[in-house]
Amino acid sequence: MTPSRLRTLRALAAAAGAALLLTSCSAAQAGDTASENTITVDTDFGEVTIPAEPQSALGFYTTDVDMLITLGYPLAAEQPIRDDWDAFPSFFPQEELKGVKGFHNYPEFNLEHILEVGPDFILNGLGYETDLHDKLTPIAPTYTYNGFDGGDWRDKFREIAKDLGREEQAQAWFDDYDARAAEIKEELAAKGDSPVVADISFWDGQVQIGCYSISCLVFADLGLEISPLADGDGDGTPDNTGRTLSMEQLGDLSGIDLILTGVAEDGTGLITDEEALKANPLWTALPFVVNGQVFPYNYEMTYGSPSGQDGLLDVARKALLG
Repeated sequence: MTPSRLRTLRALAAAAGAALLLTSCSAAQAGDTASENTITVDTDFGEVTIPAEPQSALGFYTTDVDMLITLGYPLAAEQPIRDDWDAFPSFFPQEELKGVKGFHNYPEFNLEHILEVGPDFILNGLGYETDLHDKLTPIAPTYTYNGFDGGDWRDKFREIAKDLGREEQAQAWFDDYDARAAEIKEELAAKGDSPVVADISFWDGQVQIGCYSISCLVFADLGLEISPLADGDGDGTPDNTGRTLSMEQLGDLSGIDLILTGVAEDGTGLITDEEALKANPLWTALPFVVNGQVFPYNYEMTYGSPSGQDGLLDVARKALLG
């Protein structure tokens, strides 16, 4: 951001902060009516007061946009997408996004444009950027949390829904997802198939296996056996550490029957298309390669949100049941 744009942003943010302060004072003078129209929540970033029924909510990252949709919030006319994307992920609810325009906001944050959009509530899952919350609150009341701390995103989602008074909407999603997972699990039991599964990717000349993606959450929900190589700590519980294998160690993957692997929105980047792997006899001899048990998923599902979890469940169902 240029110095002139930065000065503009600071001036606009200050104006927005003043307007927000005046609004807050007016609301305080209104007494009980104000308390009915706002929610005060104690968060990791302090106490925040947000509208109970915002009419123009904005998700700071795409997973936040998906959560807002699932929780039934009306969206602001523009919502963020990653800088390397041209549109919202295809697995997102398209009907709710009809007429909503995307603008780039990651990894470079576009706070000036967010101010122009004028949301009345911001859901921000990038709490690991510890100074971001105080930059967003002058623009609009902001609920900030760390959605990328390595934990199960669903725990955060439940907490958010509870804090925002949207538990019913969240539970509706959980009930639907759990019912679908249970149905698939029953079909797998009837089929008598119990493959060893893993999430595997290829990066910088090495193969990574682990639970960096939420695919392991789906695997667990379906009662599948996850390769112990995904457990970087050696305690039998898959975690976010996993293993990185050199080209000489690929034979270690021989006990895996089926893999999921992330690809771009257009399907490019499939691991079995990598020339270095196709030339490696250890790789080409692996059971999941020989048997064509390599199934791609949109890598944006990796980051954890209701539609991403639904999408990965669909990918797993097709991979396991055809």
